[in-house]
Amino acid sequence: MNKNNIRILLVDDEEKILVRLGRILEKEGYATDTASDADTAMRKLGESRFDIVLTDLNMPEHDGFDIMDAIKSAELDTLPLVLTGYASVESAIRAIQLGAYDFIQKPVDAETLKLIVNRAAERVMLKRQNDENLRELEKLNELKDEFLSVVSHDLRSPLSSIGGYANYLIKKGGLTDTQVSYISIIREIASNLYSLVNELLDISKIEAGVIRLNKERTDIDELIGTSINNFLLLASDKNTVIRYKNELDDPFIMIDRMKILQVINNLVTNAIKFTENGSITVRCVDDTQGFVTISVEDTGIGIPHEAQNGIFDKYSYFHEAGTRGESGTGLGLVICKRFVELHGGTIWASSEPSKGSTFIITLPRETDA
Repeated sequence: MNKNNIRILLVDDEEKILVRLGRILEKEGYATDTASDADTAMRKLGESRFDIVLTDLNMPEHDGFDIMDAIKSAELDTLPLVLTGYASVESAIRAIQLGAYDFIQKPVDAETLKLIVNRAAERVMLKRQNDENLRELEKLNELKDEFLSVVSHDLRSPLSSIGGYANYLIKKGGLTDTQVSYISIIREIASNLYSLVNELLDISKIEAGVIRLNKERTDIDELIGTSINNFLLLASDKNTVIRYKNELDDPFIMIDRMKILQVINNLVTNAIKFTENGSITVRCVDDTQGFVTISVEDTGIGIPHEAQNGIFDKYSYFHEAGTRGESGTGLGLVICKRFVELHGGTIWASSEPSKGSTFIITLPRETDA
């Protein structure tokens, strides 16, 4: 630890104490300054940066509590240490509430002083390093978001073209079964990549704060019905029944229709993906807190216990193949979580491997624009 980088302000109304403290700490390698009263200390704290302030509690007029209160009020990045000839429980509690890191009893023992100040200095240096790491992470995150945005825009057009040409070749005919098989694989890969790019772009926009909700009075009953109807054939192909139970007294709710439709679509298609020869139940009910609760329950293969905590986390997203080997980006649930939270709602899941999963979202009926 480079102690020269730690600046300490010593505050006491006794000159001989200031001299002694300064001599001990300067021999340790610290840069020190002194103030013989609280007013001078507060002025110096306002003019210069100090990492640590070591202040006496008992001083005429303003005292050490006033100094700590000034540090807290101004949100200064200064760590207070208390120097006191007495320490009642009340004064100790008050000092801790004002941010005091530790206490040094008078008369001051040099070794105790050095030990406590060294410990405080280590904390200051650790916080500095953490702050620097946080700034670096924020820069990297900004670069990542910019990269995703640029790459997403540049990839969407060629991927769309690849899928379009693949469809054209298959529809044109005149190909062998092997050629059709290969082109179908190309089309599926292009489609999967296109979905991934769109989802990455959605996440990038959400985290950049550029996605805004376009809320409108929406019939959630009709919205869920529309979503289910889109996937009835897909579910039927897997011998899976979709049931819908609407238990709302009033189906109208203020939401961004397209974003919540995307959420419902994702939850229903996920349920179909992981369910074969089973059933899916979508239920919509009121709660007592002014929220609408939507659940999607399936009897599918479920989610492994070790994966359940990370299914809504983009850094540890769930990426399991469906019952027929269906692939996915693993980012759909991440986007669902972001869209629901933008509405002021919540989303969570419960699952039992081999028995099925239930995804539940809550949405407030009235949300701020």
